[in-house]
Amino acid sequence: MARSSLRILAHLDWPLAVASGVLILFGLVALASVTVAKSPPDWSTFTQQGIFVGVGLVIFIGAVLVDYRTIRGLSTVAYVVAVLLLLGVLFFGKEIRSTTGWFVIAGASFQPVELAKLLWIIAFSAYLARFARAFDQWRHLFISGGFVAILIGLVLLQPDLGSAVVLGGIFLGLLLMANIRGRQIAILLTLLVVLGSLSYAFLLRDYQKNRIQQVFHPEADPLGQGYNVTQALIAVGSGQLFGRGFGQGTQSQLNFLPEQQTDFIFAVLAEEFGFVGVLLLLGSFGVVLVRTLSIGRHAREDFGAFLCAGVAIGYAVQVGINVGMNVGLFPVAGIPLPFVSAGGSSMVASLLALGMVQSVAVRRRTSGLES
Repeated sequence: MARSSLRILAHLDWPLAVASGVLILFGLVALASVTVAKSPPDWSTFTQQGIFVGVGLVIFIGAVLVDYRTIRGLSTVAYVVAVLLLLGVLFFGKEIRSTTGWFVIAGASFQPVELAKLLWIIAFSAYLARFARAFDQWRHLFISGGFVAILIGLVLLQPDLGSAVVLGGIFLGLLLMANIRGRQIAILLTLLVVLGSLSYAFLLRDYQKNRIQQVFHPEADPLGQGYNVTQALIAVGSGQLFGRGFGQGTQSQLNFLPEQQTDFIFAVLAEEFGFVGVLLLLGSFGVVLVRTLSIGRHAREDFGAFLCAGVAIGYAVQVGINVGMNVGLFPVAGIPLPFVSAGGSSMVASLLALGMVQSVAVRRRTSGLES
């Protein structure tokens, strides 16, 4: 068994593994930077993140060793668990930053929506593997759309607009891989605009509406709703070509930049490592996305292809939203930067998803492996 496990791990997609490792290192460096500036330094968040990385790597290895094809048979269970998690947090969760989205147990917090995103990818990938070629029939579009609408509705009730957008983005991205007609896409997009408008009017809280309005009118409230984005833009711009250096960012070190360890960690990295550092960061994300899609394209069967595509889409949407809100293109939505932002839920879910992708890779390259 041990020898078989080593054989499996030896066939990892190493460009994907190295790129994701670089991203994790970026996150730890940013956390260390904002920590050393404090007097005295408080290393608790950095230590916790190191523990989360360690736990995530153990889960990653476990996911690689498990044959991803066995997960397909658990797709219904995955969806039910996602619904139960999102329902449970509404009744038993703790409100943090105006969102009831966390379970807190023995002082440790867990954000179930991060796991729900991956569970939705598993469930929808299994559905597409069975019915993708029949998606020109409206019933499959309505059935799958109803499934994701339930998840999105539960997330909006927290309310967590950013995660709702991620779930919808995964759904739309994977739909484009199915046998769907252009007319269906047009009608679906129209429906989404209508539902989005209704959500804005009846589900979103005032502070979330103000965040959306701030994107179009950043000058309206620079010291209030627009403060976070204004400080992030200053940090990103002041990095210039090579950055101010480790621990030398004025916006982050003097605490002008809020949420430095989570929402705006990209701005911290841009200020201290400049355009060159940002290129390396985004280049690493690019390698992760390209390798994940390539593994899916060469998967042995449809479920593996859809699974990898779903993970890549999930990563891409979250990176796009996080970077976009750091440079003022999107409203602040509380979406973490995968592998980089502080937070155990996001780190563990990202590494679990990566492990599933690597499971597809190693089983494409080898045969007869025990799991």
